[in-house]
Amino acid sequence: MEFVRYEQYTPVERPTYQQELDEVVGNVARRTRESVEREGVGRAVRTAHGKTYGLMKATITVSDTPGPYAQGIFAAPATYDAVVRYSNGLGHLRADSLLGAACGMGIKMFGVPGRSLLADETEATTFDLNLINNTVFFANTAYDYMVIEELFAELPDALVNPARRKSWMGEFLTRRGTLASADEWLWDELFAMLSFTQVQRRNLLSYTYNSMGAFRYGDHIAKIRTLPVSPVTHLDVDVRADGEAFRNTLVAEAGERDHAFELQVQLNADLMRMPVDNTSVEWPEQLSPWVTVARIDVPRQDIGGEENLTAADGTSITPWRSREDHRPIGEIQRVREEVYRRSSIERHRINHQPRQEPASSAELL
Repeated sequence: MEFVRYEQYTPVERPTYQQELDEVVGNVARRTRESVEREGVGRAVRTAHGKTYGLMKATITVSDTPGPYAQGIFAAPATYDAVVRYSNGLGHLRADSLLGAACGMGIKMFGVPGRSLLADETEATTFDLNLINNTVFFANTAYDYMVIEELFAELPDALVNPARRKSWMGEFLTRRGTLASADEWLWDELFAMLSFTQVQRRNLLSYTYNSMGAFRYGDHIAKIRTLPVSPVTHLDVDVRADGEAFRNTLVAEAGERDHAFELQVQLNADLMRMPVDNTSVEWPEQLSPWVTVARIDVPRQDIGGEENLTAADGTSITPWRSREDHRPIGEIQRVREEVYRRSSIERHRINHQPRQEPASSAELL
């Protein structure tokens, strides 16, 4: 099977990108500051993935991977200390019944060789992965993100209100009237957004989690996912009976048994049918299969205390805490570099949390 070479991808350069990015970053910084009053908990809250459910110790073991999959940090067998953080995708602190089922799995590995891509953390040995429990994402440009981020601040309320639902979707589809014709409307993005409403509420350890965009993968281009391989006993999440059902089922499951996941890679085989700059299109497995390159082991542990939530909230995870062989690519990935950095700076400043990368899981848990 022939895979696309990294140098075959040409980034899309738009003349208005920097101006749009500056506005996006400014809006995120403002909303982060306003979250202290908006969320009413006396601290700043992330504008996305605001509610954390737990932080867990883990070990990542890189296997003896085949051929083109042996790239970057996955080029040779190795074992890394790690933590895994689970969170809700929306930027609110509410009962789970008032939030959707779009959730994230953040992974932070320690002791990874090489220089970090973050300009202010080049010597840090951490390596992060940001994953979501869906196969597609709903924003692809800086301008999309600017409008959609504001619209998402209204969720889930806007989709529950029949009167607002139609106008909200219209604003999303037309990017608040800035896209004149139906040919320009954000159809892929709208369908991707609606697919999140179909995600069923389940134990956080039972989902498959996917990267929100593409990455360089050494000589190639890839997406990454985690696939659970352990049975889950506390599968159902009843948010009607328990406003903290996601966390409580996670705590119960984590305290009873070990869990494991396969870390898998899908290499790009066709830039047209597996687009890099449109994260709202799923890459077909028929064109390129998922291949396991590492295993994530999460030992049985007690994560039930408030100190665990404090540690989870203070843990910063960004796709740009990476290495050159795994550079995020695509416009929305470039947007996330500065958005995540500025959000982290504002949040840690307001919350009086040190913004310094830990050297091991023991510093967090």
